[in-house]
Amino acid sequence: MRHYEADSTPAAARILALTVLADGGLDRDEIDAAMRTDLARRLGIGQLEFERILREYCDDLMLGAHYMDGMRLRLADEVLDLVLEDISEPALQQALLRAMQDIVSADGVETLAEVEVLGRALEKWGMKTSPGKLN
Repeated sequence: MRHYEADSTPAAARILALTVLADGGLDRDEIDAAMRTDLARRLGIGQLEFERILREYCDDLMLGAHYMDGMRLRLADEVLDLVLEDISEPALQQALLRAMQDIVSADGVETLAEVEVLGRALEKWGMKTSPGKLN
């Protein structure tokens, strides 16, 4: 898995990308939701940059089969933890959690895999709020 500078725009965009792919597939509604978040606007994440980060994330997954958990397009928990550690600024963590929830809700279906990613972020970042109470 490639490394991005801590609290950087690419590190944040990668977390949005992994949230889009958390359920194992690309969904246009989720990608559009990622681009409509306040966080994407605040960090200046445009469509082209997000698609680049999304491709890099997919490339990293395909190059490192050990990142995979079974046959699902899912990071192993220990790798997800390392990716989440790239975000240490509490305000950015909170903004990411809101954006992640927007993405997960975008297609009207919250899968177990998506909820697990949100839960892992809450746990890793030491937040007590449940995913449904971020807004």
